[in-house]
Amino acid sequence: MIRVRPATAEDVPALRAVGVRTWEATYAGVLSDAAVARGAAEFFNDWSLGAAVRAGRMLVAVDDGDAVVGLLEADVVDAVRTMVWKLYVAPEAQRRGAGSVLVERALATATTPEVRVEHDARNAVAAAFFARHGFAVDAVEEAGDGARTVRRVRRVSPRGAPR
Repeated sequence: MIRVRPATAEDVPALRAVGVRTWEATYAGVLSDAAVARGAAEFFNDWSLGAAVRAGRMLVAVDDGDAVVGLLEADVVDAVRTMVWKLYVAPEAQRRGAGSVLVERALATATTPEVRVEHDARNAVAAAFFARHGFAVDAVEEAGDGARTVRRVRRVSPRGAPR
């Protein structure tokens, strides 16, 4: 069984470990080794993860043994949009529902009418996952060096609004 809870400062090392492992597994062979290393260092360092935890933007998925197996960072951008900045599930825990539970919690607690995500167009797993969860392609933008960023949106009834 997978449970979702707000991340705590004590989770930061586990968040880093899950994020780095997942980033490396996802982008090995897609990005250069140097780009993979830069992304892991930029997105999963103690400072940025700690800031997200302190601000209440980070959720964790934990398994029956309370091990962190996934993470989701989201933030309200404006009155209309909540942005999911990070969604990563440890490679060994994928396809067991952790990502779905994290996304469903984010959707259920959204306080804006739109929840947005973005992913690299080369990441077919992310594309299929977000499509299954009702995120429609909103735009595809060139990101440089032949890469494209897919921006997706799902409209929801914000928490506190009549459903």
